[in-house]
Amino acid sequence: MLYKVSRWGIMKYLSVKSKLNIDAQDGGFTTPLLSYCLENGILDAVVVVGDKNWKPVAYLATTPTELLKSTKSKYSISPNNKLLEYATENYDKVGLVGLPCHILGGLQFNLALKVGLFCTKNFYYETIKNIIKERFGLNIDEVSKMNITKGKFVVETLKKKGFAGTEKVVYEIPIKEIEKLCNLGCRVCTDFSAKYADVSVGSVGSEDGWNTVIIRNKMVEDIINEMVEKGLIEVKEAVDITAVEKLENIKKKNEEINKCSAYFAVCPALF
Repeated sequence: MLYKVSRWGIMKYLSVKSKLNIDAQDGGFTTPLLSYCLENGILDAVVVVGDKNWKPVAYLATTPTELLKSTKSKYSISPNNKLLEYATENYDKVGLVGLPCHILGGLQFNLALKVGLFCTKNFYYETIKNIIKERFGLNIDEVSKMNITKGKFVVETLKKKGFAGTEKVVYEIPIKEIEKLCNLGCRVCTDFSAKYADVSVGSVGSEDGWNTVIIRNKMVEDIINEMVEKGLIEVKEAVDITAVEKLENIKKKNEEINKCSAYFAVCPALF
């Protein structure tokens, strides 16, 4: 297993792929992880994100079936943490899936499991709709999948082919062309890999179709080992840690911006 020692402790890196037949993002690790935790009493409920026409809708899942509405990534702002007060008052063992900012905010609650998602940028919903319309000529309801990967914003659609068939059509643009349209808070965020989570999940550093998973404590390591033994996931030690560190370091540059926050008010064009 690949290890890295940091101020946050010893982290272990794995490439992981689900063996379950679900339509998910990249390696599809997060859904079977949460399903396993719900089925085995590790969690009673977990805050996840579904969508209405790609507009994020946070909700509380208590069964594996309820998780299936949350399997794909959305790149718009979602108020996940608004559910945590209700969840922790009504359930003993609550989990949270979210971006680094969600995980940081979740620290004020007694959570049983925090699953952090890699994040470079996030956008307001109307911004995403406009980008898809103006750059690709698509309505957002035509989109079947979105991704930010390898420096590109990628959108997939399913077009009719023949009498009853479909074919996947992929559209992409460099993320640099739209990054200034992101949420203002993302421009000063310093956390790419959700360093306060129990486990962090993304695609950077692993081959296509696999997730990069950063294990941050023994509880998660034990859960993953159990899932491997039960044939739920496939794992291999193939993470390019340098690729993850590259994006972590880009985010860390915002620390200097934060030290000089007056620049944001005086020279907003720089941001």
